Amino acid sequence: MKKAILFFLISTISCFSQSKTEIDLIKKEYDINKLNQLNENILSLKTLREEKIKNYLDSNLAAKREYVANGTKYLLVDVIDNKPVYTATDNRLSAMASKTNTLYPGGNLGLSLTGLGMKVGIWDGGYALKNHQEFMTGSVSRVTTPDTSTPIPTADQHATHVVGTVGAKGVATSARGMAYEVNLASYNWTNDESEVSSEAANNGLLISNHSYGVPIFNDNGEQQVGDWYMGCYNTDATQWDQICYTLPYYLPVMSAGNSGNETYSNGLYPGIDKLTGEKNSKNNLVVANANPTVNQFNGTLTNLAINSSSSQGPSDDGRVKPDIAADGTNLYSSSNETTTSYATLSGTSMASPSVAGSLILLQQHYNNLHASFMKSATLKGLVCHTAFDDESSIGPDVRYGWGLLNTRDAALAITNANSATPIAIINELNLTQSSSYTVRVIVTTPQTLKATICWTDVPGTPKNNQLNSPSPALVNDLDLRITKDTEVNFPWKLDLSSLNTGAIKGDNTVDNVEKVEVENATGTYTIEVTHKGTLDGGSQNYSLIVTGFDQEDLANNNFSRDQILVYPNPVNDLLHINNASSITKYELYDIQGRLIKSENLTNQNSINIDTFMLIKGVYMLNLITENGSFVEKIVKK
Repeated sequence: MKKAILFFLISTISCFSQSKTEIDLIKKEYDINKLNQLNENILSLKTLREEKIKNYLDSNLAAKREYVANGTKYLLVDVIDNKPVYTATDNRLSAMASKTNTLYPGGNLGLSLTGLGMKVGIWDGGYALKNHQEFMTGSVSRVTTPDTSTPIPTADQHATHVVGTVGAKGVATSARGMAYEVNLASYNWTNDESEVSSEAANNGLLISNHSYGVPIFNDNGEQQVGDWYMGCYNTDATQWDQICYTLPYYLPVMSAGNSGNETYSNGLYPGIDKLTGEKNSKNNLVVANANPTVNQFNGTLTNLAINSSSSQGPSDDGRVKPDIAADGTNLYSSSNETTTSYATLSGTSMASPSVAGSLILLQQHYNNLHASFMKSATLKGLVCHTAFDDESSIGPDVRYGWGLLNTRDAALAITNANSATPIAIINELNLTQSSSYTVRVIVTTPQTLKATICWTDVPGTPKNNQLNSPSPALVNDLDLRITKDTEVNFPWKLDLSSLNTGAIKGDNTVDNVEKVEVENATGTYTIEVTHKGTLDGGSQNYSLIVTGFDQEDLANNNFSRDQILVYPNPVNDLLHINNASSITKYELYDIQGRLIKSENLTNQNSINIDTFMLIKGVYMLNLITENGSFVEKIVKK
């Protein structure tokens, strides 16, 4: 029965946007047995909760499964300690604040990205108005409702506004979405976990948006969850981590919530610790609501503040949450009253789709250069790495996370890592038990050297009913350091004993994002990735992002270049590479620095590259292994 239900979900969800070849490349990375187990787990938990909800409604006839109060939609999702738990629905200037507009046609990066051919999934309390003028291309809507052919009600204001923030085309200039030609799949929230799993597994969904969550207080002002619930790595957080771990290219973007001005007893520290449920997952991207001031003529950020209603972190174990901030205050977007209606709304509900729409453009840019997409850990790490740090505190904090989304710098890092002489590194790697990875970079012009690692961690053990448990949810603990001679630079981390005074630097044992910064760096630096203890599964995939250097020191990576055979050179057809240690990827560039061929590999020691169709000339081969990388000049006869 369970398998039949899974097949139904798979077969009824529509597929469009990314090409079939691109989708197949993503799907081949997924384990069907793990996917089936994931969906069985989702179904089992949903069945258990549905039974509790039914019993509660049968015993409390006045209670409602779903209702709207003061413009907010509520859905009964669980019963804890015999109390109902409801989830609730939590752009031109917004694009300028995050610098997403620099990626558009006419933007100063020269990229001309609009999201055309890509897709974002939006789960919400209702459905977007499909025939709103902002979603129409001629007589065809870019919005689909894959889980129903007849949405009831026809449309919802919150969903229409959120979907517009992701991808409205800009009939009203001020309402243009972040990715204004992207395809938009609008779902309601009833079966979100099953549906995102099916979309990602079968249609290659890369990004979804979720602008809803469990508020601390219900619409009557009564606290609806126990004090332990805030900041807790609970069953919901674990479930979403399992989804992300099983589907490593898929990244859910989630609103932090709007409980920032609420107070309750027994938090980690007064005025903070208000994230609930899946907002405390490790592998998602949680978005705070910033209130930036932007010069509308030149896009300059003149002031950055957090909206006081934005729910604050951290998670109980001291992890940096929320992850990122974006403009969600007074956003003008499409509304559902008519096909030409608009509304101005505020909240993390508006900040989250700003990020989701921007991130799909980064995936589009990466795909244009590599003919493949970033894993979610790469994308998340890149976003955290390039975020604009707020001036209120240096490093990450419990309000902004790593800072304000900076789409421009993220796109630049992708471009710079792909140049003939890279001044950025974006690598997807694998760390095996008891091994380490090092790369050396040279900084000739004083600047801030930054390195970030991010990994999709194994789901941890739920801590339901545990108040402020400091026990790490992290399973595989990777470590990042930057060294120069006797100087050792440590990553940022939050201090549980002093959460309101900003971040410190030291050994981070809780986050699956580690970022090290060296200000005014000059000289040669070694970037090293290691791990503690025993790695679950014997290895851990991770992504490394490095910026702020002038060249990579290829002669001093931690592997012997001399033992690797690259032949014949010059080459006519097959280029052979032997004796390499665990090749994870190769890239072949022409003399102008344009990517000609690339392939992601699974720890292979020997590969063959077909060059028969290449024109005569000089090419540069970038070979990436688990122990380092090097560049080799190749001549095609």
